[in-house]
Amino acid sequence: MIVMNALDVIRDIAGAYRVQFTALRPGCSSAEASALDFQFRDQLYEGFDYRSFASEMIRLTPEDQVISCKDDFGLHYMVFRGRDTESGSYLILGPYVHHAVSGEELENLLKAHALPAEAMEALDWYFKRIPVIPDYLTWRSMLVSILSRYLANPNLQVLNVTYDHPEELRRKPAIAFSSIPYTSVEARYAVERAMLEAIRRGDISEATYQQNLFMGFTLDQRVEDRLRDAKDMIIAVNTAYRKAVEQAEVHPMYIDGTSGRFVAEIEAATTPEQVQEVIPRMIRNYCLLVQTHSLARYSEGIRKCINYIDFHYMEPLNLDSLALRFSMNKNYLSSRFHKEVGFTVTDYINLARSRRAVELLNRTPLPIQEIAEKCGFTDANYFTRTFKKINGITPNEYRKSTAQRKNRSPAAEPFRFPAHD
Repeated sequence: MIVMNALDVIRDIAGAYRVQFTALRPGCSSAEASALDFQFRDQLYEGFDYRSFASEMIRLTPEDQVISCKDDFGLHYMVFRGRDTESGSYLILGPYVHHAVSGEELENLLKAHALPAEAMEALDWYFKRIPVIPDYLTWRSMLVSILSRYLANPNLQVLNVTYDHPEELRRKPAIAFSSIPYTSVEARYAVERAMLEAIRRGDISEATYQQNLFMGFTLDQRVEDRLRDAKDMIIAVNTAYRKAVEQAEVHPMYIDGTSGRFVAEIEAATTPEQVQEVIPRMIRNYCLLVQTHSLARYSEGIRKCINYIDFHYMEPLNLDSLALRFSMNKNYLSSRFHKEVGFTVTDYINLARSRRAVELLNRTPLPIQEIAEKCGFTDANYFTRTFKKINGITPNEYRKSTAQRKNRSPAAEPFRFPAHD
């Protein structure tokens, strides 16, 4: 049975809506709390006290309830206390708005905050970054259902509160407002880096969350054709993902096929919406490549040996030939390989050959003898014994069980190589 952590579910919901999920401790620093509005007020005012801003939100939040806080810029936050987080952190979803902010509303914000006309462009840039939740009642209902369990409060209420900064703020010179668009671009690149780092780790959940945040940034259309613009953007994303996986020491042979399939799928799309639908599968597939084929934890010499075995399994291979090929002492290679990989060289060669045999058994009607030869086994009986030792059943038994599964489920899952360790 799969057990879902409630906070993970909440974070996933927030990510799907492109809403930031922040944990702050009571007494956090102003720098930590500045994440609440993406450092926006810091660019408007001299020495804005984010610590006071966060503390007020925390103060207004009862221990077993949730607040929906609207601040003086019309930004919304949902705040609740973490039950199982370090140092009693408070968890904050936001900022977000319930509808796209109009030009008239931006004008009203300028007046309400006594900001000069030069700040209009800065406000416009900023609100382009803020996620819009038009179906707010659905959003709220989903979160209340989960939070009532998380906070062990079946009578959970969402308390509506407002935050109006009580102090007089000293506005920065108008020239400072021109930096806000550049800061927004910097923030987008920071999210992109976090997303690519998650892919390098093979972390599907984190990569998805960061990608959703990234898609929350409003990007200017670069070519007149909207479909072509969407395709160009996702092809660029595909390239970035591919590079991230390569940095995780996944062999290019594994990456190239995945990358090529996604480019073909993107180009075949007929609407921008179809192009966008490719992204979740891209994230999952690239992260699975890292989980399955990353050799980043191995030393360079062992990576070379593993890659050579993986792509030359059909050739005569043994400890002596590998040591000679990579100019390594045989005893050193044997000891190092076992220490890093957890298998002897011989066992790993057999494992690589067995993986290929599983693929052929799944996808072809070839006789067992021919499969053995194609996988580098010169003796069919030795192949059968080795296959059973690794997989628990003989090749024939595996083929029969696979046929039975296919008969029961026409849409069987595609074969995926197991991890090295």
